[in-house]
Amino acid sequence: MKEAQERDSHLLDYWNVLQKRRWVIYTSLTVLTVTVTLGSLLMRPVYTATTRLQIEPAAPNILPFQDVMATAPDQRNDFYQTQYGLIQSRRVAREVIVTLGLDKHPDFKVKASLAGELQEGKRIDIFLEDLKVSPVRNSRLVDVSFSSHDRALAAKAANRVADTYIAFNTKAEYNTSERATTSLTHQIANLQDEIDAKEKELQAYAKDKGIFVLNEKQNIILKNLNDMSDTFARAQADRIDKEARFAALRQASPVDLPEVMDSKLIQDLTAKSAELTRRHAELTKKYKSDWPEMTRLRSQSEETDARLQAERQSIYEQVLGAAESAYQAARNKETYLARAIEDLKHQSQEFGLKEIQYNNLKAQVANKRGTLEALVRRQSETNSSAGLNDLVSGNVRIVDPAEVPARPSSPKILLNIFLSIVTGLGLGVGLAFFFEYLDKSVKTPEEMHEATGLPTIGLVPSLQTEGGRLRIIRANGREPGPVTHVELISRDDPKSKIAEAFREIRTALLVSQPGGPPRTILIASTQPGEGKTAVSLNLAITLAQMGKRVLLVDADLRRPRLHKLLEVENVRGLSNYLSGTGTIWPEPCGTGVPGLDFIPSGPIPPNPADLLDTERFGQLQSELDAHGYDHVIYDSPPILAVADPAIMAGRIEAVLIVVHAGVTGKDALGHAARKLAQVKAKVLGCVLNQVDLSQQGYYGYGYYRRYYGEESEKPPAVPPAVQRRPPEQTLQR
Repeated sequence: MKEAQERDSHLLDYWNVLQKRRWVIYTSLTVLTVTVTLGSLLMRPVYTATTRLQIEPAAPNILPFQDVMATAPDQRNDFYQTQYGLIQSRRVAREVIVTLGLDKHPDFKVKASLAGELQEGKRIDIFLEDLKVSPVRNSRLVDVSFSSHDRALAAKAANRVADTYIAFNTKAEYNTSERATTSLTHQIANLQDEIDAKEKELQAYAKDKGIFVLNEKQNIILKNLNDMSDTFARAQADRIDKEARFAALRQASPVDLPEVMDSKLIQDLTAKSAELTRRHAELTKKYKSDWPEMTRLRSQSEETDARLQAERQSIYEQVLGAAESAYQAARNKETYLARAIEDLKHQSQEFGLKEIQYNNLKAQVANKRGTLEALVRRQSETNSSAGLNDLVSGNVRIVDPAEVPARPSSPKILLNIFLSIVTGLGLGVGLAFFFEYLDKSVKTPEEMHEATGLPTIGLVPSLQTEGGRLRIIRANGREPGPVTHVELISRDDPKSKIAEAFREIRTALLVSQPGGPPRTILIASTQPGEGKTAVSLNLAITLAQMGKRVLLVDADLRRPRLHKLLEVENVRGLSNYLSGTGTIWPEPCGTGVPGLDFIPSGPIPPNPADLLDTERFGQLQSELDAHGYDHVIYDSPPILAVADPAIMAGRIEAVLIVVHAGVTGKDALGHAARKLAQVKAKVLGCVLNQVDLSQQGYYGYGYYRRYYGEESEKPPAVPPAVQRRPPEQTLQR
């Protein structure tokens, strides 16, 4: 729901911008529409005639061979682009101009001061500007259009361009065939000479290298090489196997060899040794080691073990020697086969090189013979094509010849008017938003809050300016009476919408603080002419109309205006009191408004800021407290122009900033707010002055306008308890 409200607010902002800048849109729309309409009505009508052609990539073939200018399928796009360029070529245009005698036509007149060739070129340029070629999408049709102020000439020129292009295309095909025939004859003669030379070179090379049955020899070598490679692979595997066995035997123990273990003698000796060991162990249980039988058994056992060790070593050496011999034999065989293979490879490479050179020469002869046959065949076909040129239909034909147009093609008045309306609206809207973007002034309370961070106390609608004075216009559109100053509108016309706006500001001011309404109020603005004097005076009047005792002080010691508006002499006032030349209390003056007193600025001093920045200004506040005023309103100079407002703002309870809608800049307003913040002034908010509510579309104003335009409101009577004394009695206090 919240997103929807924000979106509606944004759309309303756009609408407000369009309403505000509506005269920019109206002006853009009117100027563009009127200009285009008048231009379209005053334009000389132009007629366009169109000839439709059918262009095929190639003409139908009567003979079963391709023509010289046949187009490849993947080049058809380039082909059509080429044909469009030919239709719009200067050669075709020149022939059409000559055949139709357009050099005498008024539309093709050129400056007589130009040379003959320049005149012709300029005339061709004029012709090509009116010629247009438009391919029909997804077809082989092309529309050739010509535009002219002369409807008959438009049709003649379009048809003549088509005829000239077809004739040019046919002639180009015929000339190409003729040139191709001549070129083919010359190429055939040269190629025959080259073939004779190559055949002689081939025969000489075969004779020099002794090449007769080269292929058979090479096949034998390749077969031998393959057989030898197989034998070498087997020998290499056998060598690897024997090398592995020899390496294993060298690392093995004689006891672990199968040959040793399988030997009958080794088995017998092993058994005998075991038997002797057994008998010796049995006798050890009965006899001592030095017994003769024990000595004999020990001697036999040692002899048997020694013989067993010797036999094992002997068998091991025999096996190892045999394995080494086998390994050496296998390695020698592998080496021999490797050398044999290298020899066969060398022979094969030599034969391959000879065969390559021979085959190259042979292929060159064969290629040239094939090329010769193709050229001879092509020569025959080209001659036939040239001879049958009159019988073969062209690839370009006229589908629909151009007719004399009945209606002009331009200007299209209704379309131009419609486009001008759309363009004018678009341009106007764009300019409206562009001007709004360039406008950096404050126009809405939201922008004012964004620039200062302060709330909006109220809005003051704008009035219609007439001769420097303001004529009050009520909501119903009627003028109530005599012309008056806007600064006194709350007194002179309390039923106006402006007076009601000041009453709303008064209400907002009275409830702006939780502890009660401010007693001293400073009215300031960022720059001159923003209406702070009008706000000061009208706010004082509306407060007095509530029965309050109000004192209005003109604290603008540089350009005071309140004494002129209230028709009071400005001989003595605030400046006299602050400078010490006046009495201890500046005498207030009557204003004609019950409950409202006024202290003028007095003579303009040379140093206003120094006077305001004294203790006497603080004494003035104390004096005002003693006299029992409910509210004291100070009208001050602009904040950014002088330092006076900043000096007073720090000693006054509340400050109101008056902002001129559509004039006060955002940067200037923000600077003024920061300047007041530096002196710790208590700024209640801002008053947006001279707001054009009809443009901005402020919500709720329409209800107020209808209400106060139909009913009257009497100003509230001053209660008897607060009826003020005459000015003479007040001055004596």
